[in-house]
Amino acid sequence: MQKPFICLFVLFAVLGGHANAQTTFDSLNEAANKGDVASMVRIGNMMLNGEGMGKSVGEAFRWYMKAADKGSAEGECNVGYMYEKGIGVKHDNFEAIKWYRKSAAKGFARCECNLGDMYEKGNGTNQDFNEAFKWYKKAAASDYDFGLLNVGRAYEEGIGVSVDLIEARKWYEKAAALNNAVAQGKLGFLYERGLGVKPDTAEAVKWYTKSAEQGELVSINNLGKIYYQGYRGHPADYKEAVKWFTRSAQRDHPLGMYVLGQIYEAGAGEVKQDLKKAAHYYEHAAETGHMNSQYKLGLMYEAGSGVKKNDSLAYVWYEKAAKQMHYNAMGKQGVLLYEGRGVKMDKELGIQWIRVAATKGKEEFRQYLMSRGL
Repeated sequence: MQKPFICLFVLFAVLGGHANAQTTFDSLNEAANKGDVASMVRIGNMMLNGEGMGKSVGEAFRWYMKAADKGSAEGECNVGYMYEKGIGVKHDNFEAIKWYRKSAAKGFARCECNLGDMYEKGNGTNQDFNEAFKWYKKAAASDYDFGLLNVGRAYEEGIGVSVDLIEARKWYEKAAALNNAVAQGKLGFLYERGLGVKPDTAEAVKWYTKSAEQGELVSINNLGKIYYQGYRGHPADYKEAVKWFTRSAQRDHPLGMYVLGQIYEAGAGEVKQDLKKAAHYYEHAAETGHMNSQYKLGLMYEAGSGVKKNDSLAYVWYEKAAKQMHYNAMGKQGVLLYEGRGVKMDKELGIQWIRVAATKGKEEFRQYLMSRGL
C-alpha cells in the first residue's frame, strides 16, 4: 500500500510585512477577546507561523483550544492536528482523534479527511478501511481536493472498496481540476502506465508538468525520467531532463542527483560532458546513502575522473555500496584489497569479494580471477 496522501495541514493566513502583520494581529486580538472564533484561529495561525511576532507553538495551541472550546470546527481540527503531530503539546493520537471526530461531526471537510487517515492507519483507533473510505467520501462531497484525492487513491489501492482504476481516474480528475498537485501527478502516472486508461505519454507529460510546476517531487522525478529515457514515442530531451532533475537535486533527492551525475559524466544531447559536475552530484547522492552513486563515486576516485585520483576514497565508497549488496562494488573492493591499493593488502579477503561478484555474473571479475589463475 502506498503512503497515504494526507490532508493533515493547517490553512495558514498569509500576511504582509511586520508592521502590517502587527496591525492585523492587534485587530484580530480585539475581535478574539470579544469572542470571535475565526479571529482566534487566525491568531493561532500567526503564532504557529511566527507572522508579525515570535513563533510560539504553545500560544498557537492555546488559541486553537480557545476557538475549539467555543465550538469552532476549524479550531477543533487544528487542536487535533497538533495532538497528532506533537506540536505545542505532547503527541497523543487518542486526543487527536477525539478532536477530529468533534470537527468532522460538524462537516468540516479537512477534518473528515484527517479522520479517514486515522482510520486508514489505525492511529488512535482500530484500523478500519471501510471507515476510512466513508470519511474520505464525506470530505469529497464538499469538493475538498484532498478528500477527492483520497477517494481516488482508495479506488486505486482497494481501501474500503474494490480496486477500480477507471473510478480512481475520475476522482483524480476532480481533484486535479482543483489544482491538487498530487492528483495531477497521479493522473500522469495512470496515463504513463496505461492504468484504467489508454497509455498516452503526451497526456502523462502534461499532468506531470502541471504537478511538477507546483513542486510535487514525485512528479518532478517522473517527468525527468521521461525526458531522460524517452518513453513510448516521446523523445528523450536531455536539456529538459537536466532542468527537472536539477529541481529534484535542489530538494536533496538522491535520484535527481544520481541522474544528473550520469548525464554530466557521459554528456548527452545539448548537455556537454562535465566530469567535475558529475562527481559533485554523485558525491552528494552518495552521502545520502544512495548505493549506485556510492559505486559511481568509487569509480571516479579510482580513475581520477572529475576528482583527484584517490584509491583510499575509492575503497571507502566501494565498501559502502558493497554493504548494500552492490556486486560490482564488492568486486572492486576485492581488487583493491587483493592489490593493496588504497587499503592494507589482504589477498585472501580480496579474493573472497571478487569471487562473490564473479558468481553473481559479473564477467569483469571472472576474467580477473582467471587471468591470475585463481
